[in-house]
Amino acid sequence: MTKFDKLKQAEHLYVYENQTLDVIGAKLDLSRRTLFYWKKEYEWDKKKFENCREQELFNRELLNFAQKIMYKISNDIDYNQQTPQAEMYSLMNILKNLQHMKQQITEPKQNQKPKTLSPEHFKQIEKELFGIE
Repeated sequence: MTKFDKLKQAEHLYVYENQTLDVIGAKLDLSRRTLFYWKKEYEWDKKKFENCREQELFNRELLNFAQKIMYKISNDIDYNQQTPQAEMYSLMNILKNLQHMKQQITEPKQNQKPKTLSPEHFKQIEKELFGIE
C-alpha cells in the first residue's frame, strides 16, 4: 500500500468512521506524528465537522418527511380513505432506519428540549397505526 493510499484510508477512517488517531495508526502502521501532520495539513477536522453537519441535516429532513407521511396516513384513516401501499411501505422503511441513526437525532443537546421522536415513540406509532408489536 502506498503512502497516498494510507493517507486516503486514514482520512476516511477519521472523517467518516470517527476513528481515533491512535486506532488509525495501529491499523495502518502509521506514526502519530504523521497522522497529526496529515490531520492539520488536509484539514480533517473541518471535513469531519462538515460531514457531521450534513448527516444531521439529512437526519432532520428524513424525520420531517416521515412526519409528513404519518400525517397523511392519519388523515386517510380519519376520512376512511385507502392509503396507498407505497406510502405505508415507505414509512415503515423510514421508521426502521430512523431507529438506527446516530444519537444526534434522538438526543437533545445540552439545555435544549428534544425536537425529535424517540425509539419508544416509533414503537408506539407502529403499534397504533399498523398493529405491529
